[in-house]
Amino acid sequence: MEPSFRAVYAVSRDRKNALNSWCISLSHPMTEDELDEFERIFNKLYLEFT
Repeated sequence: MEPSFRAVYAVSRDRKNALNSWCISLSHPMTEDELDEFERIFNKLYLEFT
């Protein structure tokens, strides 16, 4: 079992939700430009796959 599955399942108690969740980790050393790039790419992929 993936750690992200266990974390989401522990909170939601919903197996389908846990299996379909993404785990995104951001850290304090990230720059504003890196966060902006992540957001741009994430939004593009989200729109493409939903």
